[in-house]
Amino acid sequence: MISVTDIQSQLSTPPAPLGRVPSKTMGQTEFLNLLVTQMRNQDPLKPVSDTEFIAQMAQFTSLEQTKEMSSDVQELRQSYALTQGTSLLGKTVKVATGENENEVFTKGIVTDLEVNKDGDVSLILNNRAYALDSVIAVNLETPQN
Repeated sequence: MISVTDIQSQLSTPPAPLGRVPSKTMGQTEFLNLLVTQMRNQDPLKPVSDTEFIAQMAQFTSLEQTKEMSSDVQELRQSYALTQGTSLLGKTVKVATGENENEVFTKGIVTDLEVNKDGDVSLILNNRAYALDSVIAVNLETPQN
């Protein structure tokens, strides 16, 4: 006979982790495996037309190219941000921080750049990091030492 204590201990014990983690995306290999399996298991008296398979493959190829293009655009944005940041090195800039009614402005010379793991570029001025998109003014004259 099962006791109340046995049931409570089962409820309080976390479930064991699964051996495999499901993937959220389907790659080209998985798609081709699915396509081959579909072809093998189709009804021989009512086969799926080859145009349907070609349409599926075209859709998948289009999706793969869109994902690749999105990745390329992200890399291009990061490269452009780094180029923008580099062009501001040694320049006097004005940055805005805070929200609308609490807007604070800081002015200083960009002495360094910082790039985080996501590729976002920050400018270092007055020994503090500011997001590149917080720059609201740039003094194009090089400061005299």
